[in-house]
Amino acid sequence: MDTTNKIEITGADLAAIVKAAYSLSRPQGMGFLQFTPGDMSDERAAEIVNFQRRDPRIPLSLDYIEGRAVKLTVWSDTEDRLWIRNEWFDHTDDDLQQLLKAIGKEPAAA
Repeated sequence: MDTTNKIEITGADLAAIVKAAYSLSRPQGMGFLQFTPGDMSDERAAEIVNFQRRDPRIPLSLDYIEGRAVKLTVWSDTEDRLWIRNEWFDHTDDDLQQLLKAIGKEPAAA
């Protein structure tokens, strides 16, 4: 796997990634009709993670969740390391730094 333009997040909990990404995402377009304010429950995050475990190369792929444009993919390489892009679609660089901090990973240098 080409890790150019990716940030390693090995050791991060997938449910924590879902919750943090959800929290940092905003509704877009018609998503306002499905928008649910507030944070995601641990149970809902676990449901999403368990549903996603079909492709070992992509342990997590999030698009829209309850109207929020989450747009985040987690990849796994042959050594079971986890990676995300160093840019987060439809999110700011600050959102990405907050995500990294929320999942216990050192934010990238500015």
